[in-house]
Amino acid sequence: MKKSLLLITFSLFYVLTSYAQTWNQYPYAPAGTNLTFPADEGYHPGEPVEWWYTIGHVVGATSGKDYSYMLTYFYYPQFGFDGFRIFNLSDDVTETFFAETLPVNYGTMAQDHLEIVANVVTAGTEQWVTRTEGLDLVPFSYHVEAAQANGSINLDYEPVKRPLILDTTGFFYQGATGYTYYYSQTMLNVSGSMTIDGVTEDVSGTAWIDRQWGQFNPNNGEKYEWFCVQLDNGMDMNIWNIFDNNNQIPDLPTYQLTSIYVDETHDINTHDFEFDRQTFVYTPDSAKVYPQQWHFVYDSIDIMITTLYPNSEVSLPFRFYEGTTSVTGTVGNTPVAGVGFAELLHSYSKPIVNAVVPADGISWAPGLVDWELANPEGGRDIWYDVEYSIDNKQSWSSIATGITESEAAWDAAGVSYGTEVWLRITAYSIDHTLTGKYETTTPFKIGAVGIDDASTTLSTTTVYPNPSASGSFVISVNDVTLTPKAIQLLTLQGKQVLYKTLNAKATEGNKIELQLSGLAAGTYLARVEMSNGKTATVRLCIAE
Repeated sequence: MKKSLLLITFSLFYVLTSYAQTWNQYPYAPAGTNLTFPADEGYHPGEPVEWWYTIGHVVGATSGKDYSYMLTYFYYPQFGFDGFRIFNLSDDVTETFFAETLPVNYGTMAQDHLEIVANVVTAGTEQWVTRTEGLDLVPFSYHVEAAQANGSINLDYEPVKRPLILDTTGFFYQGATGYTYYYSQTMLNVSGSMTIDGVTEDVSGTAWIDRQWGQFNPNNGEKYEWFCVQLDNGMDMNIWNIFDNNNQIPDLPTYQLTSIYVDETHDINTHDFEFDRQTFVYTPDSAKVYPQQWHFVYDSIDIMITTLYPNSEVSLPFRFYEGTTSVTGTVGNTPVAGVGFAELLHSYSKPIVNAVVPADGISWAPGLVDWELANPEGGRDIWYDVEYSIDNKQSWSSIATGITESEAAWDAAGVSYGTEVWLRITAYSIDHTLTGKYETTTPFKIGAVGIDDASTTLSTTTVYPNPSASGSFVISVNDVTLTPKAIQLLTLQGKQVLYKTLNAKATEGNKIELQLSGLAAGTYLARVEMSNGKTATVRLCIAE
């Protein structure tokens, strides 16, 4: 039986933070954090990049339609501008999506509270300011006005919960080298008006705010997947996965994080959770592939996050996905549902598979079929089907199905010695959306390992010393008209150990010197490839 969430928060795997002081009055400085409000709602001079981000889910008072929006102001001076603004509007019923990114100069950027007056190129003046009563700021209450080519918002925000301070203190290292200051306001009531695609109506709903400043910068190439989640049991979640330059998600705290608002006195901060992609989807132009559904598991929290449609893509400053999500699952034994947003900077590619053993055009003794995935990616698990054909690819028989390892044992039972065989390896994501195939172009033959067809094999090849205690060998090709081009070293099971291109001179007794002192003692096969396409295969023995 799973432990209760409240009990788990006291374990070593959870971080418990107390917010006993009153949060809905200024100044507010949560104990044990690096943040103070209202100052940290404002602009931080000297930091290389900063952004104010908000999303909302609202309902039209007249139409009853569900709408969503995202508005972000970046401070990131470039090309004579202070930064840029991204403003998206979405009709979640018709799946109509409008995105706009424009450069901006800031007429006002207060440092002691949140007050942004933005002069947006071609769009006019916009504002995101803290509301006031008389001369006093109203804690965590805001007025937001913005307009784009296909609509606008004029909204008031009222706080429901205290800020969620990420990773306990609000300061941590994120990605390869960047640091960030970070907090979220996970639930605000929204009221006001929205115009979208020529229709204006009053709206109401809920919003989320993310605030970051520091060195972590999406423009530096560190792709990520980010999510906010608002559950109907009162819990809210901020989830990050960051990809390194090799498209992997390293198992390091700086590359994945979730911070969870549990209640007014407790948060959970952890880097240890399961986050698996369940489905993928192509963008309408088929140029990008993003995940469509994720399975998040952390102790008693078990939820599915699903994007609503594939066309919520921003094109500037680069292509990325930004759209609303639905959430279902359980916390403990209690069903939960909710809404959220996903920001996806990493798109996925089809798997590329290359066979290692058996190679095209050789003779191969049954054993392990071996291949490699040329483009592994974090978050994209791959399964394989392996098949063979003995009738020139007219029909296929299975060797293995639905395996995750990059090798499969095959004894070739029922296939006669000397039979020509084609190999096909199909690689695919969990939902088969991402699929890649490898097929041999030239058949191999079932036979003795490495002994090629007589019409293409050289017989005038010698090797010495053999066996060799030191692992040093000289292979001599006794034909002055041929030049050795490459050598392939195989185990007796047909697994490639070495492949090396050569630059030998075409003189009598062409000699290839091999130094194999790093290999284990035993017998290997050296396959010499010649300039005219012929090959020679010899056995090499490394003595104990």
